[in-house]
Amino acid sequence: MTDKEYNDGVGLWADDAMRFAVRCGGSRADCEDAVQEALASLWNRREGVSADKGKGYLISAAYRALMHTLRHRRVERDHEEGLRAIAADHQRPDERFDLREAIEQSLQALPTAQRAILQLRDVEGYSYAEIGETLALNENQVQVYLFRARVAMRKRLTAMGYGN
Repeated sequence: MTDKEYNDGVGLWADDAMRFAVRCGGSRADCEDAVQEALASLWNRREGVSADKGKGYLISAAYRALMHTLRHRRVERDHEEGLRAIAADHQRPDERFDLREAIEQSLQALPTAQRAILQLRDVEGYSYAEIGETLALNENQVQVYLFRARVAMRKRLTAMGYGN
């Protein structure tokens, strides 16, 4: 394509490329940027593109540029949403301290056997058999006491406003 064919083609094809980009979605500014990028690409490759293929090249280049921009915006948006979710889940140190106090209060409210089993299993990592040997209980009793302790802790913490 010669320089004159490029200039003539831009006058004929730019509006079509813009209408196509707008129909594909995105803001008007994104579509204008995509078409401008496509025009620059066509200019840079004008010697390798024939005049009869210019319009198709321009529209496909605008489409690719627009889709690239939209994907990039979606990735940015998803990243920002992820950061907001992390920030919302992150507790301030004083809230963590309050939770620690609530857990300690809930532990102290448990019967001695349940508290001991909960500590040995969840904190120390003992097996049911080891806990049974230590506390002179069989494994079924250990499992039942542990289940009851966890349920009681969950209920108490939920009542204190620490759900989940």
